[in-house]
Amino acid sequence: MLMYYDAHCHYNLLGKPYPNYVIASVSMDYSSSIQNLNIKSKNILVGVGIHPWNISKGEAIDDKIISLIKKADFIGEIGLDYRIETPKEVQIKYFTKFLELANEYNKMVNIHSVDSYEDVIKLLAKYEIKKAIIHWYSGPTDLLKDIEGAGYFITINPSVTFQKKHKLVAEKAPLDIILTESDGGYVYKGKLLEPTMIKDTIHYLSLIRGISEDEISKIIERNFHKIY
Repeated sequence: MLMYYDAHCHYNLLGKPYPNYVIASVSMDYSSSIQNLNIKSKNILVGVGIHPWNISKGEAIDDKIISLIKKADFIGEIGLDYRIETPKEVQIKYFTKFLELANEYNKMVNIHSVDSYEDVIKLLAKYEIKKAIIHWYSGPTDLLKDIEGAGYFITINPSVTFQKKHKLVAEKAPLDIILTESDGGYVYKGKLLEPTMIKDTIHYLSLIRGISEDEISKIIERNFHKIY
């Protein structure tokens, strides 16, 4: 039976089964972190974190969320978003605290990065993070060699068919660092993203990389098991 792998999804927002999918469900805040832990199952891996968009709400990285991190499969969604109003120094303070916790509890990190790719990669190196995913990577392609060299992964999103920067990444990224994701539960350009869209992503990757869908699927599966 062919399995599909969704390395970044807000599964708690979807609330329906996706047979033949292994899903890594990220959290946005303390509330969604609790929801995630309650839906953990054989095919649903769960993350705990505070998204940079929610830092302004004043949620603290305290004993409550640390107790959830201990139970989670990974930490995420965390990261840096330099398009929002929350000051960079505040975002970096949150991000680095989560990186410290990732080391303390031996957790992989699932990262949101917008206009902050260089800082994200520098901080991952500074805190000696061993396992990381930079989701929906649309940053400079010259950083792909640094991501590969550090042993990190990126995800390719269904937007790859029309988002120019993301398409360029999909064309140039080493195959051994690529994962698929849906960012399911998020509405992008008026369309609800779901894990089922990963099939189309694999088809598109097959076309632009010149290898079969079956081979792409095997590569994605292998990469997923390396990181998770």
